[in-house]
Amino acid sequence: MSQSERYTAWVHRGGMQGVWGASLLFFFLPMGVYASGRPSPVPFFLLFPIGGIIGYAFGKTFGWILLSGSGHAAQTFTMPATTGHYANEHSEIVTLEVRGDFKGAVSAWEAVAVAEPGNPWPLVRSAELYARELGDPATAIERFRLARSLPAAKPELQRYTSQKIIDLLLGPLGDPGRAMAELRMLIDRYPTSREAEGAREALRNLKRTTADSTDHSPDSRG
Repeated sequence: MSQSERYTAWVHRGGMQGVWGASLLFFFLPMGVYASGRPSPVPFFLLFPIGGIIGYAFGKTFGWILLSGSGHAAQTFTMPATTGHYANEHSEIVTLEVRGDFKGAVSAWEAVAVAEPGNPWPLVRSAELYARELGDPATAIERFRLARSLPAAKPELQRYTSQKIIDLLLGPLGDPGRAMAELRMLIDRYPTSREAEGAREALRNLKRTTADSTDHSPDSRG
């Protein structure tokens, strides 16, 4: 593990918050005892290290709970419960996401994908970051397709990645033709699914929009 990875792991385990807590109680515990006017239960000078130890333990615990909760919330947002979750915990990478180091997080997820070639979830995580944070929808689509093509990708994950691909084609890439092909494929593969119902409606709307734009083109009026 590199020095930066060790630091990231230490931060995720609440180390930084532990230092803050130690710094606060190192001073406030002795000052609180002194301000109360009561006799100190231990020699006064020992209150400083005792306060530091208690503050570090409290701050570290609080920081770990906070960062773990943030990571879980981020994972739940990017991967809804209906599509399942990436089983293995990669808390160091989640910490990079929480800290806003999205390029570092993408590199880390793709390293996991190389190490676990049959696992679709690292590809999904990197695709989410490419689409949402790095503004690279073309690469996001590539990663979603790779994840979808793996034998380990369950049907709900395949539907999820298909929807993400369609959203990117219709949104930032502005490619309704490829989006329509993806919609047809989604309908053919999962005709009775909830996603297929939405895909049929979207396909009808796209066909209507395409027909209207063709009717109003200069060539059609010529």
